[in-house]
Amino acid sequence: MTFAVTNFTKHEEFGVNDVKDAIGNVAGNQSHYAAKGFPVVWLWCAVITGPRGGDRHGHKSRCLPSELITEGLVDQGGLIEYLPADLPDGWLVEYPDVAAAQAALEEGEIGAFYFVPADYVETGDLTYVKETHNPLGDDLRTESMEWLLVANLLGDERLAMKVREPLDLEVTSLALPGPNEGEDSWIAELLPNLMALILYMVIIMSSSILVAALTDEKKNRVLEVLLSSVSTRQLVTGKILAVGILGVLMMVLYVLVLWSVANFGGQPLAIPEGFELPIPLLLWACVYALLGYAIYGSQMAGLGALAPELKDSRGVSFIVLIPLIAVYMFLIVIITNPDSPIAIFFSLFPLTSPVGMITRMVATEVPAWQSALAALLQIAGAIVIVRIVARLFRAQTLLSGQPLSVRRYFGALLGRA
Repeated sequence: MTFAVTNFTKHEEFGVNDVKDAIGNVAGNQSHYAAKGFPVVWLWCAVITGPRGGDRHGHKSRCLPSELITEGLVDQGGLIEYLPADLPDGWLVEYPDVAAAQAALEEGEIGAFYFVPADYVETGDLTYVKETHNPLGDDLRTESMEWLLVANLLGDERLAMKVREPLDLEVTSLALPGPNEGEDSWIAELLPNLMALILYMVIIMSSSILVAALTDEKKNRVLEVLLSSVSTRQLVTGKILAVGILGVLMMVLYVLVLWSVANFGGQPLAIPEGFELPIPLLLWACVYALLGYAIYGSQMAGLGALAPELKDSRGVSFIVLIPLIAVYMFLIVIITNPDSPIAIFFSLFPLTSPVGMITRMVATEVPAWQSALAALLQIAGAIVIVRIVARLFRAQTLLSGQPLSVRRYFGALLGRA
């Protein structure tokens, strides 16, 4: 079946230059918009669409639109003989020809009309006519008409229902269920990836903000002034904690949005009834995000101390982030086999555990001692890295002006530069 959508309104002029100016203004602060705007959009979708009709299963009448719009029908071949029982009365008004339907459309009596040509059975083509058409906002509901045509062409409504839904399949899994396993929904399938992605974004964005701030302060000789009154360890710790507050707020915002989507998404977002995000999981996600930022933020702080310019730190920052990239490459292994040795290793090793452990916790029940051990190892790793990085904030290092390289960075961490 092919639908041809026709509209009769004139195109409106659009200020392209205004759009370009707006895009330019947004691009100037793209990292802030990515960090704050993305979760706000999610929250808007959950809150605005959530309270609408429909149960948490997403079940609704097979063909009943959420808002009933009276539409017309021009049946040139006389195919439509009756209206199935589950279609609402008053939805469809029949007209003798296109001219009559067009007149009713222009008078506002109907919102649109279908034109079924005489050769529909041979071609499968019909036309859906609307007075206006917005490709971004219009919801073209064709299910009602499809069901109407199938029922009338077969002549038996019960047979038509079997044709439309030939299988009533029930799947039974013998595997032990995980926390949200068994939920047939997109959010249950994507939740491990979503949680991993959120931690990636929080850790990398916060660390990037820290290295940018330190590079700028080094360039303006602010760090040398600060080092005259505080120790290098105090300076590094203070910088990490200051930007860490932003990271915590960012993580809380993401978690709040994810929780809102799960609880208020309802039928519009196809969230199944009974699906919930465990509060302990969300709390652990905040803890691991903060500790992961402490580990990688301190390493990025070292880049800020050595790099003459922000652009010089990008190549070395990729090397620093290799452990996070590695755990991402094995993410499918962690999700499908969360109790395997490699999954346990990635969930306990301090450089990979912020993402690895939270992914395991979504995929399966993780013993409490492993969750606590991962956090303790991350704390220990962060303390060690902060102490090592503090060596880089010496006056001779800050004033050297040497180009940054991988060899110089790791040599400085080991006290060789």
